[in-house]
Amino acid sequence: MSDPRQIDRTLDRLAASVKENADSYRQSFATALPFRHIAIDSFLELQFAERLLAEFPSFDQKLAISEGGTTGGKSVNTKIREISPAYEELYAFISGRPFLDFMSELSGIPDLLLDPKMFGGGTHENRHGQELDPHIDFNYAEDHNLHRRLNLIVYLNKDWKTEWGGAIEIHSNPRQPDQNQIQAFDPLFNRAVMFETNEISWHGFPRIDLPEEERHRSRKSLSIYLYTKDRPAGEVAPPHGTFYVQRPMPANLVPGHVLTAEDVRELRALFVRRDRWIELYQKMELDKNRTIASLEHGVKLLRTHSRLPVTGYVVQEGAATGAHGDGWIEPVLQVRVRPLEPVCGMTLRAYRPDAAGGGKVRILVDGAETALAEIGAGKSDVSVRLDPAKAEAFDLEVAFEADREWSPEGDGRNLALVMEELRMEHGNVATQAGPADAKPTEERPIFVAKKLADAERIEAAFAEAGVGYEVEPDTYQGGVIFRSARVGAFFYVTPEMRERAAVVLAENGYSPMR
Repeated sequence: MSDPRQIDRTLDRLAASVKENADSYRQSFATALPFRHIAIDSFLELQFAERLLAEFPSFDQKLAISEGGTTGGKSVNTKIREISPAYEELYAFISGRPFLDFMSELSGIPDLLLDPKMFGGGTHENRHGQELDPHIDFNYAEDHNLHRRLNLIVYLNKDWKTEWGGAIEIHSNPRQPDQNQIQAFDPLFNRAVMFETNEISWHGFPRIDLPEEERHRSRKSLSIYLYTKDRPAGEVAPPHGTFYVQRPMPANLVPGHVLTAEDVRELRALFVRRDRWIELYQKMELDKNRTIASLEHGVKLLRTHSRLPVTGYVVQEGAATGAHGDGWIEPVLQVRVRPLEPVCGMTLRAYRPDAAGGGKVRILVDGAETALAEIGAGKSDVSVRLDPAKAEAFDLEVAFEADREWSPEGDGRNLALVMEELRMEHGNVATQAGPADAKPTEERPIFVAKKLADAERIEAAFAEAGVGYEVEPDTYQGGVIFRSARVGAFFYVTPEMRERAAVVLAENGYSPMR
């Protein structure tokens, strides 16, 4: 328990009785059913609560847009710091660690946090005729990667009468109306209702039905939603929005009842509302499916543009199947390769972890087996000679048969090898990075990429344009204050390709070396 004297100094916006009865409230909250909740009267220090009511913002039509996109009778202002001095003080109070720690003590939920943007929270004002169907709240704040754990609602309605409706209702299960048990708390001035948020925390309020002479009133409240970075494993569910359950048939509609005009109006209103929710969910599904289709298209493009670690005067055509972006390949890798210079051989450099053991590697060119090799764990080279050399595009397949089953711990992919390099041989044309005499005839690099992103972009541009090139790491003098040797990617082309390569570099915003 915190030092009471410290609590008194740091929680001065709370009523003294709340701090004095914290142990009792904590016990009541922990044992409440159907899920943990509690109502606490006289929650805020009285003068502070009066100021919040006096400075409560006017109903704003621009802040009254419903989830269906229409203007309704509920206005929500999440930017409470901009409302008035009292609300600026409120924000500073509820975002402070003393208040959050005290809420953790009352609820038993450690390390509570406030969403700085107060998404969905802030001041809520509901007018005559407004209601809120039973629902469970969205469970995850994706902007901040936080789990929604606790709702704290403070009401600011003086002289509110039960018959006016608007009481917050705690439901056991509104999907089973015959068994559903409801506990209701009127939205009285300075009453706080606190409850945990999970997959069973159903709540809402019935229609506000004010007499004609009282319709200058509205149902006013402050909604404070608290989060944690994690939540118990048994409570974790996929991220979702708010789930609503429509209200059941009126209780008076029983066998033998003769429908009245009022009954028909009520039924029609229920059907209209249900149809609007169905329409909204259909729109949400369409929006989600558009997003999924766009993401799938993006993934397809990424796969198409991902490149195997192939070196030499060749271009990879299209996507490789059986390859992953982290270098792993599956037991069968297939790719189509277009030579820029005739290919007379190739060497596969691969790695297999010690725990995985060895196996057999087959290399097939245009469906014909050109190499079969036994490899062990660790690094291995498998070489192939092509006679005659391949001058036209060809299909390449690398197949691996493991001695025993193995997969990396926690990785469900079907993996065989890490491909470090697939080096193409072109007779007298060198492809392996090495000393100066192994470079093409042109000794001067056409460009030095000083960043990995630039090197990757240039490689992609050269490959797309059909520019044969060689790249090797080397050092250059860099730095402004301290001149030091730094590693760069040096691009070389043959003299015949130099003019074309310079054009491609310029088109991509790079200045070729002269």
